[in-house]
Parts: sequence; C-alpha cells; structure tokens
Amino acid sequence: MRLACLLFLFGCWSAARGGETLFQNRFFTLSQGNELLCATSQQQVDSISELWRIVQFYEAGRPELRRDAVAALTDHRSPEYLEDLAEFRAECAGDDFCVLRRYWDDDPNAALRALALFYDAKTLVKHSDDYQLPHFTADHLRVFEKAVRKIPAFLRHNISKAKPLDNLEQAIADKPSAMQTLIKDAFPEDYRTGIWLDHTHPLTLIPGHGFRYQTVAQVFSGQNLIIFTIKAFDKGKEGRGYRDIDVQYLVDFRLPIVVHEIAHTIDNFHFWNGQDELYYFQRYRKISNDEETASLIREARLALWPSKWFEAFEYLAEVNEGRYDGVTQEKLAELVAQYILIPERLQASAPDAYRWLRDEVFRGVEYQGYDTCVKPLTRPLTWWQKATVKMLGH
Repeated sequence: MRLACLLFLFGCWSAARGGETLFQNRFFTLSQGNELLCATSQQQVDSISELWRIVQFYEAGRPELRRDAVAALTDHRSPEYLEDLAEFRAECAGDDFCVLRRYWDDDPNAALRALALFYDAKTLVKHSDDYQLPHFTADHLRVFEKAVRKIPAFLRHNISKAKPLDNLEQAIADKPSAMQTLIKDAFPEDYRTGIWLDHTHPLTLIPGHGFRYQTVAQVFSGQNLIIFTIKAFDKGKEGRGYRDIDVQYLVDFRLPIVVHEIAHTIDNFHFWNGQDELYYFQRYRKISNDEETASLIREARLALWPSKWFEAFEYLAEVNEGRYDGVTQEKLAELVAQYILIPERLQASAPDAYRWLRDEVFRGVEYQGYDTCVKPLTRPLTWWQKATVKMLGH
C-alpha cells in the first residue's frame, strides 16, 4: 500500500473509533508575544514531559497510530536508508519509538519532538533522501517548534493543502535547459509520495543544499516543502560572530529564517482552493504574483531588521540599504516575516501593507516583535572576536 494511502486511512480509522482527531494545533499554540523571540535555542520550548503528554493524547485508544506515524516520519526511497530502517526494525523488535529514536541518531529528544510536531501541528521533519547530507538534530527541531508557533492555526491548515505535481515537465518546458536541470536536481523525488489521498501534504522540513547550493533555505513555488542548508542555517544560532556585520547574536536568530521560509508557503497557498488544475513552478496564483497585491507589495517600504541580520547568511542581489527590494516573492515573504517579528517597525515603514496583512492574511492576529524584548538581541564583537572571525571566515 502506498504510504499516502496508509496515512490517509490511519487518520480515518482512528477517528472512527472515537479517538481524538489528529492535527488539532491544541498544544503547539500560537505565540503572539515576544517570549519565543527573546530566547536562546534552549529556552521557551516544550519539556520532555509535555511532549509525551501530546503523544499520549493522540495515541490514546489507537495501538497502531505510532506505527503508521513512524512510517511517515521515516519515509525514504534511497537504498541506504531502507537498509538502515530494516536494521532498526530488527533491533527494536516491534518498538516503533525505538525505530524513530534510532533514525534520529539515537536521540530520544529529537524523536519525541518530531512525533509530537507531526501529531499536533501536521509538520513533518525528517532527513534528506540524499544519504550523504547531514541530519537535523534536536537543536533544529526546537527552533522549528518555535517557528510553527508563530503561525496562526488557520494558516497552518491552509498551507497543508497539496497541489498537483504531474505537470512539472510541461510547466518548466519554456525555461532554459540549464534552469530545468537545476529545478529537477534540487526537487526531492520523495515529495511525491508524501501527498495524501485527502489532497493534503504536511508542512515538510528537510536538510538539503538549496537552489544552486547558494541559499540558506529554499521553498519551491507552489509547494510547502522547505529545504535547509544546515551549515549556513546554523550561522544564526546565538553566540556566533560575523565578520561582515561585526555582531554576535544573543538570541537564536535562526527563527527569522524559518519564519521567512514559512512565509513563502503562505504566499504559495493563500489563494489555492484545492481544486483548480494548476501547474508547478511559477504558474500558481500567489499573493506575490496577483496583480492587485503585487502592486501593494512593490509600493511597501520594508523596515530594517535588527543588525541587518540576513547579511550574515547569504548574498542577496535584491537587498538595498538593508532591505529586500527586488524579487516580489522575496519582498512578500519578508513583509509577512516582518509582520510577525518586527511589527512595530513595519507598521511605521509600510502602514498600508501592515493593515492589509492584518486584515486579509492574518485575520486580525497581531504580534509583539523583537523591539519589545527587554534584554539586548545582539552585542558588538570585541577586537579579538573580529580578528578571529575574519581569520576563520565566519
């Protein structure tokens, strides 16, 4: 049986027996305050006991639910992973959590957080199907947990609706051959197996190398799959120093990166009704290519992030004076991220865009941002740190 079919059926089977409906967003609740923003990577995340409570809440009366969930969370096609998983199952002798723990490099914390995020927030975090790529760790799952909690439940639900992939070849046929090759090489083949028979797809986060190996994180147009280049992504963790902006972060600044990428999925799915026969890659109606909203986006003046944070992560041709001001879809993602993370600045710099986001996208939900944190977010590098990071190149 296809994994998609299995996943769809286990949801229906469980509901029919009176168990709690999956994906309630009941535990990973929306955070409108600044508590997640003003924290380090170790702070403001659910404890192990709370994660077990989430798992037990959904598994009550469902003896086969964990088996099916672990199948989804470890779904791979590469021979190396299939061999590993067969070995894990043999070692674990029917203990599905043991299989998931082994898959997460023997880290029960990571396995438990991945399972809880899947059950409650319909978020799937797993390894790349490229066996050679590094793995996420519990440290990454903690920041993903925080990012999900910055997104209202109705938007989480909206971005889980799947779109057809069958017409990829036709959709990119008019693009240069080199561009077609890059698109095909970067797109994970196992994404197709994750589309469920109820026409949904969990928000999925995997390690990768990003488009052209140049980006920290990437979302394909029309999809809700986020690919992270781990080494570049982790430059945003607290305590790192940067030679280009001479600053050290005191909070976990990977969170803005994840929120920005989730904003791309909001862009991709805002107008999607789940039915129209549309195509992959730049052919969907999105917020950023809708004529009316694109005009509003172009006219908006983005606020400056604290310390021009993105300069530490990647070169962006559309950055001018510390602002995204080029590709419309990037500017839209940044507008959405700024609405969540620095709303006070955005309201001052782009009041019309702020009101539109509040009324039309976020349905009245508003936030406290980084500027309301009591403690500093950054501190300047000392002369010794500057010399060190310059020499080391980061």
